[in-house]
Amino acid sequence: MYRILIKFKGSDEQHLDTDWCDVEKLQESLRRLLHGPAAAMGIIAEILVIDSGDSTVYLVQDGQQIWPEVA
Repeated sequence: MYRILIKFKGSDEQHLDTDWCDVEKLQESLRRLLHGPAAAMGIIAEILVIDSGDSTVYLVQDGQQIWPEVA
């Protein structure tokens, strides 16, 4: 199970985008956040995906993948 939290540019507040979902819903949400209207407008500062153990699974900041590290 996964949860997606986002931050908008100009804000330090996290917003819950997708609450406890499976891999299929996670992929759909990430596609929307990375390639959809909000991404095109450049208003998303951070996308954070955590698992049910509260571990970071995926992190993007200012359009750059931070975790996992890109080889």
